[in-house]
Amino acid sequence: MTKTEIIADALRRFEHLPLRTIARYVLHNYGPLFDGNFESIRSALRYRAGKVGQYNRGAARGLIDHKSKGLPPTWRTKVDPYKIKPGCWLVFADVHVPFHELSPIEAMFNYAQAESVDGILMVGDIQDCASVSYWPSAHKRDFDREIEMFIDFLDELDIKFPGVTKVYKPGNHEYRIPRYYQARVPELIGLPLQAVNEVLGLDYRGIEFLDYNQMVLAGKLPIFHGHEFGRLMTAVNPARGLFLKAKSWAMCGHCHRTSEHPARNVMGKLLTTWSLGCLCDLSPDYNPFGNDWNWGFAIVNVEKDGSFEVVNRRILPNGKVV
Repeated sequence: MTKTEIIADALRRFEHLPLRTIARYVLHNYGPLFDGNFESIRSALRYRAGKVGQYNRGAARGLIDHKSKGLPPTWRTKVDPYKIKPGCWLVFADVHVPFHELSPIEAMFNYAQAESVDGILMVGDIQDCASVSYWPSAHKRDFDREIEMFIDFLDELDIKFPGVTKVYKPGNHEYRIPRYYQARVPELIGLPLQAVNEVLGLDYRGIEFLDYNQMVLAGKLPIFHGHEFGRLMTAVNPARGLFLKAKSWAMCGHCHRTSEHPARNVMGKLLTTWSLGCLCDLSPDYNPFGNDWNWGFAIVNVEKDGSFEVVNRRILPNGKVV
């Protein structure tokens, strides 16, 4: 925009405000274009508003353009669902590295290897990101060490499942990282070294990193982390809470509990929802006794016609998959 256009637009939008206030607005948003000269901006506004001397008053008056400009473009962005390809998929969530548990992860890996899975879908909170959390923790905040341990986790995943398609949908814990930058160091937003996928080498590993609120479609089955719905009601079980929100087939993690809720709608269609168990410490320092979490994961078979089969597994304390 030219300086003349900026002055005209400012007056059109804020004609009801004092010219000094409008001048401060222009200086704040377009200062370098006006060499940071407040009085120059104010003078341009006065002229455009027809308030400069007796001669210029009649000549400039009426230059404020109130003709229709059309509706402003929206800032809304639409994220299309990510569609995983047909095949046998290992789906898990809530590992919370470095607060993960070794035995259930190893049991899950062994089970998935025996199933010869075609793909792996990680559905959020795979990292804990405790070091950039707002919440107090009894553990030392060491973000570098957290990143190192998560890279080791990804290395093991690559070794156990070479050549297998891997998709990573982040959850609310991964969102702690961009939220931290927004709150603490906004000037670094957009730089490669603050991007999760860059630091972890996800592109290098061939892991597709999805949007924070992107839905995944396993055929006709929508899969979420769970935080996207706000607070899920878990009074009966998380799967029922998910059904009340999704009103469709659906699967989520986030609640750290294995559950299933089948419901038939008025048209006679059976709509089942599932929630996944976790793979982390079941007695964290912030809630050591007041939860009913369990370890678990799922195997989802996706057919070419969009039909799907869910096998939602729990892992017992002795490491047995049931």
